[in-house]
Parts: sequence; C-alpha cells; structure tokens
Amino acid sequence: MFLFCSNCSNPQIIYSNKIDSIKNLVSTQSLMKFAKDLTGDTIAFIGGSHYRIFSRFYLSSSKLKAAQYIFEKFQNYGLNARYQQNDITCLNIIGTKTGYKYPNQYFIICAHYDAILVPMPTPTDTVPGADDNASGVCIVLEAARLLSNFSFPYSLIYATFDKEEAGFGGSIAYVDSIFNRGDTIRGVLNLDMTAWDGNNDNKYDVFTDSNSNKLAEQMIIATQIYQTGLIYRKVYSTTSDQASFINKNYKAILLIEDTFDTLNQNIHKKSDLVNTFNLQFFNKMAKTAITTFASWGSGNFARMDHTPLRSNYDTTQRLAEVYINYPNTLGTGINAPRLYYKNWSGNYYYVNSFSIYQNIYKFYIPGFPKGSKISYYIAAQDSTGTFVFTLPEGGGGLNPPGTNPPTQLFTYTIWNNISSESNSVPKPITGMLTLDTIKILTPGTVVDVNVNLNLTHTNDGNLWISLTKSNTVDLSKYNGQGGQNFTNTIFDDSANLSITQGTPPFTGRYRPQTPLLGLQGKELSGNWILKILDNGTGNTGTLLNWSLDIVYAPSVDINNISQEIPNKYYLYQNYPNPFNPNTFIKFQITKENNVNLKIFDILGREVATLLNNKMLPGIYEANWNASSFPSGIYFYKLISGEYTATKKMVLIK
Repeated sequence: MFLFCSNCSNPQIIYSNKIDSIKNLVSTQSLMKFAKDLTGDTIAFIGGSHYRIFSRFYLSSSKLKAAQYIFEKFQNYGLNARYQQNDITCLNIIGTKTGYKYPNQYFIICAHYDAILVPMPTPTDTVPGADDNASGVCIVLEAARLLSNFSFPYSLIYATFDKEEAGFGGSIAYVDSIFNRGDTIRGVLNLDMTAWDGNNDNKYDVFTDSNSNKLAEQMIIATQIYQTGLIYRKVYSTTSDQASFINKNYKAILLIEDTFDTLNQNIHKKSDLVNTFNLQFFNKMAKTAITTFASWGSGNFARMDHTPLRSNYDTTQRLAEVYINYPNTLGTGINAPRLYYKNWSGNYYYVNSFSIYQNIYKFYIPGFPKGSKISYYIAAQDSTGTFVFTLPEGGGGLNPPGTNPPTQLFTYTIWNNISSESNSVPKPITGMLTLDTIKILTPGTVVDVNVNLNLTHTNDGNLWISLTKSNTVDLSKYNGQGGQNFTNTIFDDSANLSITQGTPPFTGRYRPQTPLLGLQGKELSGNWILKILDNGTGNTGTLLNWSLDIVYAPSVDINNISQEIPNKYYLYQNYPNPFNPNTFIKFQITKENNVNLKIFDILGREVATLLNNKMLPGIYEANWNASSFPSGIYFYKLISGEYTATKKMVLIK
C-alpha cells in the first residue's frame, strides 16, 4: 500500500538512554589530556618512554611519535589497530571494532593528525597545530575511549589521516584502498577544527553534499534530541578529508566550527595552542560527534511518512495517516504510537491510533470550532522503552513516547469568514480619484477575498477600479467602453469569466483584472481602500455600495486552558493589569455558542475584535498584544448568548 507523503522523514536517529548516558561521560579533562600530549604542551608517554611531540608536520620525525601515540591509544581501547603506510612520508593510523551483526558494513569517524605552518615549516620547527587539527583527533580518541565497552551491530572504524595539509594525501590513499576492496561504507564523519568559538555563539557547520544530506540531517537531529547545546548551519560544500570520500561517491560529512563568522586567526601559526581553546564548546562538539557516531553504529533508525493536514473550514474530527517503519517491535498499550495535539498554545492532549494496516497508523484529531489553530506531532518508541522517535523530528521522552515535543510542529487552522460593508456610501464618482474605506478590526491572515460592488456610471470604459490592502489589486481597468454601470458585480478569482471579457452592465461573477490572490497572506485587520479613477470628462456616477467577503486564518492566540466544562459564564480580570504590551483575558462559557470578545478605548470606540467565533463549552484565554496602541484605559467586552460582561484594563508604556 502506497501512502503519498509530502513530509517524509529521512531514516532518523532515535533517542537512546544508553547513548545519552555515554554523552554525559564526555570529559573535558580527557579531551585536553589528548590535546596537550599531541601539541607538545605536555610530555606524552609513548612506547614506555616520555616524549614531547613538538611537531606533526608530515616531514618531521616527531610526527612518527604522534602516530605511535594514536596507535597505542587505539590498542588500549580494544580496537584492532594498524598503520597504513602510503609512501615514505604518509602514515595513517586505523582502528577497527567489528560489528556483531553486520561485520562488513562500516561507519567511519576520522580526522587528520598532521599540522602545518604558513610559510612552510622545516622538519625541526615547532608546529603545535592545536585547533587544526589536534582537536579533531582528540574527539576521535574520546569516541574510542567511551565506546570501547559497548558492542554495536555495525563495524566502527576510527581513522586518523596524514598529509591532509599536503593535498589530502592520507585520506585519498585510504579511500582508494577501501574502494578497491569494495568495502561497504555506510557513512563517514570527518572532524576538523572543533575547539574554537571566538564569539561564544555555540555555532557549528556541517559540510555536506546532496548525496550525504541524510547524514547531515541525522547529525542535526542528534544535536537536538541529545541537547548538546550547539546551533547548526548546513553548508553544501566539500573540504578537508571529507572530499576524498565524496569523490568516490561515499556519503561523508564534515563537523567543523563556525569558519564563516569567526575564523580562528591562529590557524597555520605557532599561536595555534591549546590555551586558545573554548573548552565548553570543545566539549559540546565532542558530544555532538560521539552521539551521532554511536547512533549510526547502533543501527536503530526509524522512518515516519505523513502528509500534513491542511487548513480549511472543517470543524469536524480530522483523519491523520502515518506510515511508521521501525526495525524492531514498537511499544504497545500505554507505550503505543501516539499523536499529540493542542489548540493554539494550550495543553497537549493525545490520541492513539484506531487502525493499523501495513504499517499505516490512523489517528483522529477531535473537531474544533472556527478560529482554532491546531498543532500536532506523532511519536513512537520501541517495545523495550529504549528508543523514541517523532515526526517532525527532534522530540523525546519515553514510557509513554514523545512527552517532550519537537521544536517544529505540524499546524493547520480552521478558517473563519467575515463580511464587511462600507458605511460611508453612497458617494459620488467625480473626475478625480474617489476613495472609500472599510475598516476591519478583526486580526487574522487573509486566505481568500471576494469584492461585491454596485455603482452607476455613464461610461464604464473610463473607470479604473482597484482595491488596496498593503498590495493593490486592479478590479477593472477601462473595461466596457460606452457601457454603463456595475450592478451586483462580484470580483472572484475562481469565476469563469474575466472582467475583460464582460459587457456592461457588469452583472454576476468575474475574475478581476489582476488576481485578488495578491492579497493572500496579508493581515486582515486595518483599512481596505476602494479606489475609483474616472479619466473621462462629462461623466456622472455614484458608488452605491460595496462590501468584502473574506476567508481568513485566525492569528489571535485563543487557548482552551481546561477540559473542565464550567457551570456558569464568567469573564475574569485580565492579567497582568496594568500591562505592556501583552495581557491575557480569561473567560468561560457553559454552552456551545458564538463568542464575541472586543476591545474599546476610553471614548467607547471599538479598536479590536479578538474573537467572533462559535466556541465549545470550556475555559479559554485570549492574548492581546497592544504594541500598536497608545497608553490609556481600555475596556474589554464579552458577549456569548445572553451573557454580557465588561471589564476595564490599563495599558502603560
């Protein structure tokens, strides 16, 4: 069975308590011990003796000691360690942990361990290369340390490459070797420059290409669900040793610090020292890399496919279908897949599926009245209560699944409609510009507009009629030469006949000269201005009446804050009061009825309509943002059925 999907997740990383525990073991002290040893800041213990690694320049003899240091760490962490000698000056170090289920399928975490100065150093120069790239190697070593006591279904490769600073020599040789063997590489995480954050903004870049985008998205999700505290930027580019893999069509991404806004000015200089590290950022980068790599190796990926529900007039329950594919058994009972929903920013409620067929789960979201804005997401977990995944991605919480919502949600609104007519007509149409305004107080976002028009005029061909609300739409421009009158004329984008094809008197539905679609997405409230320009002479005419029929999506935050059905109507005092600029107005209704909530100024003039919809019984809260209003005393009035109440509030700026 095929489910059409306009919002499909890539196989997404699933939250794991075990990996979260590993993340919490990432040690800044351990990272810095590796960094100080590799940069010569401290004396390292290598091959049973003490040695200061003064340089990792590929022509330096000291580089061989750095290679031995990494090799011995790999061995200590239980890896099958080996050297890969590519030429007389190029030496890679590779460590492998064989998977118990897919031993011939590999995930790779890697970094280059060589360093350089500009201009080119001599073999005896001191070349610390702390950020570039002892920092990346340190995270590879920390990953090997922390994952050493765990088994994974996929084989994990820890690689450190030589001669990255000399044309990617080490990684090219390594990739050629695995390509010639036909190894199955499922993903590569390359690390280069991971310890500098000059402006403390916690931003990292993930470099990818279109073929590797799935891996980049999985790293981003790992950043979110394991809350590593970093902010990502995705960059479609190849650089560092990542490029060697991509050139052979392997999927590979690069984790690197923000090199666009705050490039480390110490790179390729003797000042690239460990004392320039941002230790908190370094720790967060290690957590991001290790949780991603451990998630890959665990092989626990899930996929959800779902076509998001669309906004419309429908106030009845809505059907949401979700395809859920998971490699193991999903939770059941209270831990079965759930759909969470809320109206505006109210409390979350959930429903379980009422039907499951061929991995398609069907959920019903209850009906809501016009003017509602529904947000929702779907969550599932495995039967052991170890992994959880959500759509949209990024949520968490286990037993039951998905109690922590993702940052992004699916949303749809239940449209409302408003009809408003001019109260300043009839008005003569003169040779100059004639203007008339309909003022709408209800906030919202315009979905669709129809204009109803009646006017008399002796020569329609001299009239240019337009409607302005942020944008200007031409309703009719010099149509019907010699004819008279617009009689019960409706301008509607969905009409069969264009106004340019009609003949006076223009009666019935016409598509306007330019589409009313140009007003879609505009704010509903404000002045809607009809403009009539008569460019002829000796004409007479009158604008008899005109009106607007508008479909709109609500934009005022009306929250159902309780499932309780109250036993009486009541309008509460707003809070805070006095306020600036936001205040909350709470009310309760006992029956399904139309609810009208309006704001008036001290002179009794209506300045805003917060609500004019049919509502179900319940306790609600409206948020009024008065940032565009002056300080002063205001009144808010609630009308529902026979109940009417008014209260005073004070805006102080």
